[in-house]
This record gives sequence, structure tokens and C-alpha cells, in this order.
Amino acid sequence: MNSEDYSVTENSSSHLESGHKDQGTSIHFKKHHEGSIQVPIPCAVLVVCIITTLIIALVALNVGQYNCPGLYKNEASSDRRVASCEDEWIAYQRKCYFFSTTKNSWALAQTSCSKDSATLAVVDTEKDMVFLKRHSGGQAHWIGLENEANQTWKWANGKEFNNWFNLTGSERCVSLNNRNTTTVNCEMNLHWICSKPSR
Repeated sequence: MNSEDYSVTENSSSHLESGHKDQGTSIHFKKHHEGSIQVPIPCAVLVVCIITTLIIALVALNVGQYNCPGLYKNEASSDRRVASCEDEWIAYQRKCYFFSTTKNSWALAQTSCSKDSATLAVVDTEKDMVFLKRHSGGQAHWIGLENEANQTWKWANGKEFNNWFNLTGSERCVSLNNRNTTTVNCEMNLHWICSKPSR
């Protein structure tokens, strides 16, 4: 060790001793490396916490899509479902529905539906009934239920009606509005609802 090295070491140790005296209880050594980034420890911990929280949230969302698929509907699939019905038809529960803006008798309404490869609306479930009542508003609309020649009630597609909802009235054709489902004279001119399976 030459004399220059000794003087540098001596100077360094004297600075450390004076630093020790100036700062009171402890000496803080900071190493500076060229190109290194110094981040205070609390900031580094905060950044790690934020990144960890984001990763956990993303994993939870992905798991949620598999466990609760009804809550995370895929936009593309809903677009395909809507696109499976023609313009002016409404897609619901794998069916397409058309609500007329004009009025006709039950038979002419059924003829109009058949031109679009449909029938007057066949209502299979309570969900369908709620949907149709909500969209029909306060105006009566023909649906595809008829009692031909006072025999059994049948839907326009030929299926027998199993009396799963109540009918009021004593006529042979059925209409609904947002309040009830009732029988009406088949020659009355009413709006109508057509239905057919979605494509």
C-alpha cells in the first residue's frame, strides 16, 4: 500500500468519524452504482402491492366468467343472437317475435305470420308470457291460441294447450295485453304477435 492510498483511506475514515459525530447515533452508507435507479423502500412496496392487487383482480374476473357465465355475457354471442332474427323482429329465448303495427282478424293475422314462415305467437313458458305482455303494452294482440269448433284449445303450430295459464271469456280466439290473457271474437281487428324459432 503506497502513501497515496494510505492518505485516501485515512481521509475516508476521518470523514466517517466526523459523519458519525455529526449524525449522532448511526452512519448511513449509500452506494451509488452507475445506471442504477434508487427507489425509496415505501414506494417500492406500494408499487408491488398495486401490481399484486391488479393481478388478483384479473384472476378473479377470469374465474368469475367460468363460475357465473350469466353475469359475464359475451358481446359477440349476444350480437349473433340478435342477428339471427330479421329486421323488426325481436330475439328472445331462442325465438323471434314480431309485433304488428296494423290490425286484422285472427285468421288474417295468422296468414300474415305464415308469409314470414312463422305462426301467431306460441307461448311455451312463463318467461315468454312476461316478455310478450311487457312488449304488447296496453293494446290487445292476437296470439296463436284458438279453440276451433268448440273442441280442444290448440296453438297455431298444432300443439294442444295444456292450460298452464288462465283464460277469461267465452270466445274462440285468444289475445293478450300487459294485464291479462283473454278470449276474443276471432273476427275482431286487433294487433298481433308472430313467433318462430331463431336461426
